[in-house]
Amino acid sequence: MKWRALIFLAAATVTSVFFINLCATIFQCGCQSLWGAADRYCNIHAAHGRHCPWCETGALGQGVVYGSMLLAQGLIAFGPWVKSPWLRLVGALAAFPVTGLGLALLFGWFTQYWTH
Repeated sequence: MKWRALIFLAAATVTSVFFINLCATIFQCGCQSLWGAADRYCNIHAAHGRHCPWCETGALGQGVVYGSMLLAQGLIAFGPWVKSPWLRLVGALAAFPVTGLGLALLFGWFTQYWTH
């Protein structure tokens, strides 16, 4: 169980540090890394034009996106179906961009982000 917790902690740390980078890559919204300007240049701050779907949903929406990524990582890290710790780690790390991309496509489609 100790290894599973460490695997989840490692994957969750990567997600926490690079969450905003994934947002910037997918939506091209102006966000930068946490050690840069973070959301200072995000298009959510512009009076007109399209707004980043994740930022536009506020803390609740961002929490749903972030929480979904962590949930996917937790299921892989603690689930019974993968025996190898290395496969658990790779799977938990991969869950971040895979889940994020799926949610980004859903949020982008729902808000018609790419049709503007």
